[in-house]
Amino acid sequence: MQRVTTQQRRRLVMKSRQLVRGIALGLAFGATAIFSHAIPATAGDVVKERRETMKTVVENFKPIVGMVKGAVAFDAATVRKNAANIAALLKKAKGLFPKGSDAGDTRAKPEIWQNMDEFNAIFDAAIKNAEALATVSAADALPPAVMALGGKGCKACHEKFRKPKKDKM
Repeated sequence: MQRVTTQQRRRLVMKSRQLVRGIALGLAFGATAIFSHAIPATAGDVVKERRETMKTVVENFKPIVGMVKGAVAFDAATVRKNAANIAALLKKAKGLFPKGSDAGDTRAKPEIWQNMDEFNAIFDAAIKNAEALATVSAADALPPAVMALGGKGCKACHEKFRKPKKDKM
C-alpha cells in the first residue's frame, strides 16, 4: 500500500475546492439566467406581463365559452387542454402583483395590496375551479364548471379588484 504524501494530499484538497467553486459558480450563473427571465425588471414590465398573461387566459377561455353557448361543438380534449392552460396561467398571474406594481397603465385597484389575503383566496379559488374544469368530460357538466370559474373567480376578482375600462374618446 502506498502512502499519500502531504503534497499529494494538498493537491487533492485544492482540486476538490476548485471543483466545489466551479459547481457553485455554475449554479449561481444558471439560477441568475433562469430567474432573470422569470422576474420582470420593473413595475411596468410586471404590468405588461400580467396583462399579456390575462389576455392569454381569455384566449384559452373563448372556445370553452363557445361550447357552453352552443356555437362550438363540445370537445373534451379542448376543454381539458385549455382549462389546464388557464390554471397554469392563473398560477403565473397570481405572482405578478408585487407591491409597487399598481402605478402606470394598469387597471389594478389599490385594494389588491390592501386586501392581499382576500385577493389571493379568490385567485386560489379560480385556479381550483380551472383545474376542476379540466376534468369535465361531458357537455352537460360544462356550464356549471364554467360558471364556477367565471363567477367565483374571474367576476369576483374583477368586480372588487379591477378598475373599469376607460372610455376612449
